[in-house]
Amino acid sequence: MRYFIANLAVHLIILAALTVFACIFASRNRKRKTKHVISYFFPILFALVAIIDIVLYTAPRLLDINSMINSNYYYTTGTVEKIGFLKNYFIIDGNYYYLNPLHNNLNESDLVRVKHTPFSSFTVEMTKLSGTEPEPENNSSEETEN
Repeated sequence: MRYFIANLAVHLIILAALTVFACIFASRNRKRKTKHVISYFFPILFALVAIIDIVLYTAPRLLDINSMINSNYYYTTGTVEKIGFLKNYFIIDGNYYYLNPLHNNLNESDLVRVKHTPFSSFTVEMTKLSGTEPEPENNSSEETEN
């Protein structure tokens, strides 16, 4: 859970920095202090990057705060298709699941059961299974832990 909170905090800081830079460059444009033509487009560039960060990272993590507090998680069982370069995510059935890279001891083609948050697919708990085929009734089922 600490990694989830740290990751959310980093994305909020990045979002704040992008917003500040967009405001600074927009203010320079309004005051006609911009010297280079390319600098006129910096506010738009920073705003677009901020929107992408909000949509892909920050908003799903903010929506998952309630799930983390109330321990409402989804369970998915499947075979690991790919592991990210920095080991901060892995792919099961085309879906990305994020986790702390320090606790990632997965290998490709491992059969795992993943307990994850609903919006950002942040992995809370992961269990390696010994079988070769995933159980179809457990795929993407919603369960609540109290």
